[in-house]
Amino acid sequence: MSKADQIIANNTRVSRRKQGFLGQRGRIALLALTTLLMLFVYFTQSDVRATFASWTSLISG
Repeated sequence: MSKADQIIANNTRVSRRKQGFLGQRGRIALLALTTLLMLFVYFTQSDVRATFASWTSLISG
């Protein structure tokens, strides 16, 4: 086996083992933190609530 074949085989094994930037727990934590941030902004900023209300009135008619 040539050196290039060894590098390709090694890279394939490593890339299969790696599952991306975040694992399952990381994705759940990021989603939970983002949701908490959105709720915090919604309940503390009155202009955001007013904007959201105007957007929902466009959808509901």
